Amino acid sequence: MAVHGRRPRGWAARYDIVLYLGLAYVLSWSIWPLVLLNPESSPLVPFGPGLAAVLVALLVGGRPELFGLLRQLGHWRVDPAWYGIALGVPLAVPGLALWAAVIAGAPVPRREPSDVLQVAGTIVVTIVIVGIFEELGWRGFLLPRLQRDHSALSAALITGLAWFPWHLPELVSDPGQRPLTPFAVYILAQSVLLAWLYNSTQASLPVVILFHAAFNSFTKFFLSDLQGSPYPYLVAWWVLAGAVAVLAAAAVAYAGSRELAKGALRPAH
Repeated sequence: MAVHGRRPRGWAARYDIVLYLGLAYVLSWSIWPLVLLNPESSPLVPFGPGLAAVLVALLVGGRPELFGLLRQLGHWRVDPAWYGIALGVPLAVPGLALWAAVIAGAPVPRREPSDVLQVAGTIVVTIVIVGIFEELGWRGFLLPRLQRDHSALSAALITGLAWFPWHLPELVSDPGQRPLTPFAVYILAQSVLLAWLYNSTQASLPVVILFHAAFNSFTKFFLSDLQGSPYPYLVAWWVLAGAVAVLAAAAVAYAGSRELAKGALRPAH
């Protein structure tokens, strides 16, 4: 009986990455058909990656594996400079993209003092709905497992290659919101930056989640009004993608492709 009880976990441990990706996609894409009935509904379940990570962690190692995964959410005591990066970069890069769009012919947007509260609220909501559930899976579960057999840079790019097509329901349902090619560049480069943050902070998911949520929120805030101007909007997205790619290359040059963590060891998992 004991031997039989160990077999499922042994199989799951051997194929944990494949099992995780399959579950993440199935869970996340499960409501996509509902868009046919209600075009205004969301085509993507944001908690798919996080729920898949929880299920596979339980299957692979039971409660100890699950607690190890969830413990990363409580690793918030890091150098405050990392939180500055997690907020500052997502503010500066979309701001630069908006400036480029205005140069390309977009009207200068009018801002109100209340916009600060609006963005802050969006960041908080995005942390809960998107950041926690996505990053618990992509960076908390998938990335460290890939880093067992690959360099940090390779693992980050592989994670990005899994993360990009995960957005397919949104890309199909609203193709004008995210131009395909610059969005692909943006996702792959951001995956490298997120891996750099994760490794450099010894697996601090709060920093990673804040970076992800802030980037989504500031990008939406700065670029949403540009969708009525197709050329400036495309320019903005290319500047956004190019700037993130430059920052990712700088992180690799600074921290090294093997570890993506200058002077620090990879998180142990």
